[in-house]
Amino acid sequence: MSAGASGNGDSQNVGQLPLTGQNSPLNQHAFLHRQIQGEQRTHFAAEIVAVHNRNSMTKPCTVDIRPVLSDVDGLGQAQKPDVIYGVPVPRNQSGDSVIINDPNVGDRAHFSVFDRDHSSAQASDWKSGNPGSFRRSTLSDAVFHAVLPREAQEVKQYVRMDENGVDIRQRDGHTIAMTKDGVNINGAVFDKDGNITTPGNMTAGKGTADQVDLQGHAHGTSGPPTPGT
Repeated sequence: MSAGASGNGDSQNVGQLPLTGQNSPLNQHAFLHRQIQGEQRTHFAAEIVAVHNRNSMTKPCTVDIRPVLSDVDGLGQAQKPDVIYGVPVPRNQSGDSVIINDPNVGDRAHFSVFDRDHSSAQASDWKSGNPGSFRRSTLSDAVFHAVLPREAQEVKQYVRMDENGVDIRQRDGHTIAMTKDGVNINGAVFDKDGNITTPGNMTAGKGTADQVDLQGHAHGTSGPPTPGT
Protein backbone atom coordinates (compact mmCIF):
# COMPACT_ATOMS: atom_id res chain seq x y z
CA MET A 1 0.00 0.00 0.00
CA SER A 2 1.25 3.51 -0.65
CA ALA A 3 2.82 5.58 2.13
CA GLY A 4 0.01 8.12 2.06
CA ALA A 5 -2.74 5.52 2.34
CA SER A 6 -1.01 3.63 5.15
CA GLY A 7 -1.23 6.56 7.52
CA ASN A 8 2.50 7.27 7.49
CA GLY A 9 2.08 10.62 5.80
CA ASP A 10 3.47 12.42 8.87
CA SER A 11 6.95 11.61 7.56
CA GLN A 12 6.27 13.66 4.43
CA ASN A 13 6.87 17.42 4.31
CA VAL A 14 3.72 19.45 3.87
CA GLY A 15 3.82 20.88 0.36
CA GLN A 16 5.90 18.06 -1.14
CA LEU A 17 4.30 15.28 -3.21
CA PRO A 18 6.05 11.93 -2.47
CA LEU A 19 8.43 10.76 -5.18
CA THR A 20 7.00 7.23 -5.12
CA GLY A 21 3.55 6.41 -6.42
CA GLN A 22 2.80 9.91 -7.69
CA ASN A 23 0.08 8.60 -9.96
CA SER A 24 -1.67 6.71 -7.16
CA PRO A 25 -5.07 8.34 -6.46
CA LEU A 26 -4.63 7.42 -2.81
CA ASN A 27 -1.32 9.28 -2.60
CA GLN A 28 -2.75 12.25 -4.48
CA HIS A 29 -5.71 12.49 -2.15
CA ALA A 30 -3.46 12.10 0.89
CA PHE A 31 -1.25 14.90 -0.45
CA LEU A 32 -4.24 17.22 -0.88
CA HIS A 33 -5.44 16.33 2.61
CA ARG A 34 -2.06 17.25 4.10
CA GLN A 35 -2.13 20.53 2.19
CA ILE A 36 -5.52 21.40 3.67
CA GLN A 37 -4.47 20.36 7.16
CA GLY A 38 -1.32 22.47 6.89
CA GLU A 39 -3.45 25.58 6.45
CA GLN A 40 -5.52 24.95 9.58
CA ARG A 41 -3.94 26.49 12.68
CA THR A 42 -5.18 25.36 16.09
CA HIS A 43 -2.45 26.03 18.68
CA PHE A 44 1.01 27.58 18.62
CA ALA A 45 3.71 29.12 20.83
CA ALA A 46 4.73 32.76 20.60
CA GLU A 47 6.83 35.42 22.30
CA ILE A 48 4.96 38.39 23.76
CA VAL A 49 6.52 41.58 22.34
CA ALA A 50 4.07 44.14 23.76
CA VAL A 51 1.37 44.22 26.45
CA HIS A 52 -1.51 46.70 26.52
CA ASN A 53 -3.63 47.52 29.62
CA ARG A 54 -1.65 45.09 31.77
CA ASN A 55 -3.38 44.40 35.12
CA SER A 56 -5.95 47.13 34.40
CA MET A 57 -9.19 47.03 36.38
CA THR A 58 -11.21 48.70 33.60
CA LYS A 59 -9.65 47.91 30.20
CA PRO A 60 -9.20 44.45 28.64
CA CYS A 61 -5.60 43.31 28.35
CA THR A 62 -4.23 42.49 24.88
CA VAL A 63 -0.80 41.42 23.68
CA ASP A 64 1.21 41.69 20.47
CA ILE A 65 3.03 38.45 19.72
CA ARG A 66 5.52 36.83 17.35
CA PRO A 67 5.34 33.04 16.83
CA VAL A 68 8.52 31.30 17.99
CA LEU A 69 8.59 28.91 15.02
CA SER A 70 9.65 30.36 11.68
CA ASP A 71 7.80 29.68 8.45
CA VAL A 72 9.77 27.13 6.38
CA ASP A 73 9.22 26.46 2.66
CA GLY A 74 9.71 23.21 0.79
CA LEU A 75 13.43 23.94 0.36
CA GLY A 76 13.94 24.40 4.09
CA GLN A 77 14.37 28.16 3.86
CA ALA A 78 13.06 29.98 6.95
CA GLN A 79 11.24 33.28 7.14
CA LYS A 80 10.71 35.04 10.46
CA PRO A 81 6.97 35.31 11.18
CA ASP A 82 5.22 38.67 11.36
CA VAL A 83 3.92 40.23 14.58
CA ILE A 84 0.26 39.55 15.38
CA TYR A 85 -1.41 42.51 17.06
CA GLY A 86 -4.18 42.87 19.65
CA VAL A 87 -4.50 39.27 20.83
CA PRO A 88 -7.03 39.11 23.72
CA VAL A 89 -5.88 37.85 27.14
CA PRO A 90 -8.48 35.90 29.16
CA ARG A 91 -8.52 36.04 32.97
CA ASN A 92 -9.79 33.69 35.65
CA GLN A 93 -13.05 35.58 36.11
CA SER A 94 -16.64 34.91 37.10
CA GLY A 95 -19.08 37.82 37.18
CA ASP A 96 -17.45 40.68 39.08
CA SER A 97 -14.79 38.47 40.71
CA VAL A 98 -11.41 38.08 39.03
CA ILE A 99 -7.79 37.03 39.59
CA ILE A 100 -5.50 39.48 37.79
CA ASN A 101 -2.03 38.39 36.67
CA ASP A 102 -1.60 39.43 33.04
CA PRO A 103 1.50 38.33 31.08
CA ASN A 104 4.70 40.36 30.66
CA VAL A 105 6.76 41.36 27.66
CA GLY A 106 9.23 38.55 26.97
CA ASP A 107 6.97 35.76 28.19
CA ARG A 108 6.64 32.76 25.90
CA ALA A 109 3.07 31.56 25.85
CA HIS A 110 0.67 29.07 24.36
CA PHE A 111 -2.09 30.43 22.11
CA SER A 112 -5.27 28.89 20.76
CA VAL A 113 -6.86 29.84 17.45
CA PHE A 114 -10.55 30.62 17.02
CA ASP A 115 -12.15 29.03 13.95
CA ARG A 116 -13.73 32.32 12.79
CA ASP A 117 -12.70 35.99 12.57
CA HIS A 118 -13.58 37.32 16.03
CA SER A 119 -12.27 40.88 15.47
CA SER A 120 -15.76 42.43 15.23
CA ALA A 121 -16.90 40.77 18.46
CA GLN A 122 -13.71 41.83 20.24
CA ALA A 123 -14.15 45.44 19.06
CA SER A 124 -17.73 45.51 20.39
CA ASP A 125 -16.77 44.26 23.88
CA TRP A 126 -17.71 40.70 22.86
CA LYS A 127 -21.31 41.41 21.88
CA SER A 128 -23.02 38.97 19.49
CA GLY A 129 -22.64 39.70 15.79
CA ASN A 130 -21.26 38.56 12.45
CA PRO A 131 -17.63 37.51 11.84
CA GLY A 132 -15.29 40.32 10.85
CA SER A 133 -14.40 38.53 7.60
CA PHE A 134 -14.55 35.13 5.90
CA ARG A 135 -11.14 34.00 7.16
CA ARG A 136 -11.04 30.78 9.16
CA SER A 137 -8.52 29.21 11.56
CA THR A 138 -5.76 31.79 11.02
CA LEU A 139 -3.11 33.09 13.42
CA SER A 140 -4.78 36.51 13.31
CA ASP A 141 -7.63 35.00 15.36
CA ALA A 142 -5.43 33.81 18.21
CA VAL A 143 -6.29 34.10 21.90
CA PHE A 144 -3.85 33.90 24.81
CA HIS A 145 -4.02 30.60 26.71
CA ALA A 146 -1.16 30.35 29.21
CA VAL A 147 2.48 31.29 29.78
CA LEU A 148 5.01 28.52 29.11
CA PRO A 149 7.45 28.12 32.07
CA ARG A 150 11.14 28.47 31.19
CA GLU A 151 14.30 27.65 33.13
CA ALA A 152 15.74 30.99 32.01
CA GLN A 153 12.87 32.88 33.67
CA GLU A 154 13.43 33.01 37.45
CA VAL A 155 10.34 32.80 39.67
CA LYS A 156 10.46 35.40 42.47
CA GLN A 157 6.88 35.35 43.76
CA TYR A 158 4.26 32.65 43.61
CA VAL A 159 1.21 30.87 44.99
CA ARG A 160 1.99 27.17 45.37
CA MET A 161 -0.41 24.43 46.44
CA ASP A 162 0.87 20.96 47.38
CA GLU A 163 0.29 18.16 49.88
CA ASN A 164 1.48 20.41 52.74
CA GLY A 165 -0.97 23.25 52.08
CA VAL A 166 -0.79 26.65 50.40
CA ASP A 167 2.44 28.65 50.21
CA ILE A 168 2.43 32.30 49.09
CA ARG A 169 5.67 34.21 48.58
CA GLN A 170 6.11 37.84 47.54
CA ARG A 171 9.25 38.96 45.68
CA ASP A 172 10.42 41.17 48.61
CA GLY A 173 10.45 38.22 51.01
CA HIS A 174 7.00 38.40 52.63
CA THR A 175 5.45 34.95 53.09
CA ILE A 176 2.13 33.36 54.00
CA ALA A 177 2.06 29.61 54.60
CA MET A 178 -1.18 27.75 55.36
CA THR A 179 -0.74 24.24 56.77
CA LYS A 180 -2.61 21.91 59.13
CA ASP A 181 -0.87 23.65 62.06
CA GLY A 182 -2.16 27.12 61.21
CA VAL A 183 -1.43 30.17 59.12
CA ASN A 184 2.11 31.56 59.25
CA ILE A 185 2.47 35.20 58.17
CA ASN A 186 6.12 36.32 58.22
CA GLY A 187 6.69 34.18 61.34
CA ALA A 188 3.48 35.05 63.20
CA VAL A 189 1.39 31.88 63.54
CA PHE A 190 -2.40 31.81 63.82
CA ASP A 191 -3.45 28.28 64.76
CA LYS A 192 -6.84 26.70 64.01
CA ASP A 193 -8.08 27.54 67.55
CA GLY A 194 -7.35 31.26 67.16
CA ASN A 195 -4.16 31.36 69.24
CA ILE A 196 -1.44 33.72 68.04
CA THR A 197 2.31 33.32 68.53
CA THR A 198 4.94 35.63 67.12
CA PRO A 199 8.73 35.92 67.37
CA GLY A 200 8.50 39.72 67.25
CA ASN A 201 6.72 42.42 69.26
CA MET A 202 3.06 43.33 68.80
CA THR A 203 2.16 47.04 68.81
CA ALA A 204 -1.30 48.61 69.02
CA GLY A 205 -1.98 52.20 68.00
CA LYS A 206 1.51 52.64 66.59
CA GLY A 207 2.44 56.29 66.10
CA THR A 208 -0.37 57.58 68.34
CA ALA A 209 -0.31 59.01 71.85
CA ASP A 210 -1.70 55.77 73.33
CA GLN A 211 0.65 53.37 71.54
CA VAL A 212 0.99 50.10 73.45
CA ASP A 213 3.61 47.38 73.00
CA LEU A 214 2.65 43.87 74.09
CA GLN A 215 6.17 43.10 75.34
CA GLY A 216 6.99 46.40 77.02
CA HIS A 217 3.69 47.80 78.29
CA ALA A 218 3.14 48.51 82.01
CA HIS A 219 0.05 48.21 84.21
CA GLY A 220 -0.20 51.55 85.98
CA THR A 221 2.91 52.16 88.12
CA SER A 222 3.47 48.52 88.95
CA GLY A 223 5.74 47.79 86.01
CA PRO A 224 5.35 44.96 83.51
CA PRO A 225 2.96 42.18 84.54
CA THR A 226 4.22 38.96 86.11
CA PRO A 227 4.21 36.15 83.57
CA GLY A 228 1.25 33.85 84.15
CA THR A 229 -0.88 36.47 85.92
